[in-house]
Amino acid sequence: MEAMANAGALRQFERYVRENGIALEPLLDDELRAILVASATVDRVPAHALIDMMQICSVITGRADLGAAAATWANFRGAYGPLSLLWDHAPTFKDAIRVNERFVHTSNAAIALHIEDEGEELALQHLLMIPLRYGGSQFIEASITLDLRIARLVLGESWSPVRIEFDHPAPSNTRCHRTIFRCPLEFGADRNAMIIRRSDFTRPSASGNPHMFAYLEKHLESLARDLPIDLQYEVEQIVTANITDGRATLNQVAHALAMSERTLQRQLSAFGTNFATILDRVRQRIVVEYFRTERRPNIIQLAHRLGYSDATSASRYLKRHFNAGARVLRNLEVEARTRIAG
Repeated sequence: MEAMANAGALRQFERYVRENGIALEPLLDDELRAILVASATVDRVPAHALIDMMQICSVITGRADLGAAAATWANFRGAYGPLSLLWDHAPTFKDAIRVNERFVHTSNAAIALHIEDEGEELALQHLLMIPLRYGGSQFIEASITLDLRIARLVLGESWSPVRIEFDHPAPSNTRCHRTIFRCPLEFGADRNAMIIRRSDFTRPSASGNPHMFAYLEKHLESLARDLPIDLQYEVEQIVTANITDGRATLNQVAHALAMSERTLQRQLSAFGTNFATILDRVRQRIVVEYFRTERRPNIIQLAHRLGYSDATSASRYLKRHFNAGARVLRNLEVEARTRIAG
């Protein structure tokens, strides 16, 4: 089943680029142009469309801050569907993120959220869940910017995270990023995440309304029944969140889902797949995204992102699944990006 997204976000992005003097339709192929036209009258569109359009516009215009800037400009209420109704009433940022983590697929099924407990700090990871033609760095920046805006809605406009981590390289100019995030930025990291203090996560909001929040959450639960998450998606989400730490094993994923390894494999077989296939799908997506964004590929770094302990295993993986080494893959991605810009 194709991952879908709320069409409101695409409509808002079209307005943003138009207001910034960018003619969007001439930049798109026939498929994306048809989706853009349809978004004016439908509720949901293929999830990859907004991600592709953001990346194309960034490359064409040379604006490496386009995703973050668009998310800063966007209207909460018009872009993110029923999920956005809860944010005003969240008693704490923890509550806002809890519902986002649970229901983000109702807004855009191409992304998942994962909270990593790191003691006095928490990492709010953003995980891309679908393969992309042009890369997803701009959408990731937009998604993390949205979480930042939600945090400031709950905790106050003066609030800032401990730091922001992006797995793509730093742009030549980070002035816009620094203005938006107002905290240390780490590019070329192992993950895409906003790091916050544990105390901020649970600090009560001055404007929170627990009763209204609970009412709206129940309403969202009823809407989400029409957009269920299947087991494959859950497994892929857990694998994506844990692969760099070497914790994306059958045993550990089964444990996270509170079932035995045998039960997990049996249930996956009902979907015509298995754990090894899903793990491989995640690794292939990581490889493609890495070579699309990394200007100086490093096989040791890639091995870590793939969950391998040594570069030799990563090299074997590239040759087995892509029939090419790192240099060839990098050259192909450079050629593809040049075609977009041309």
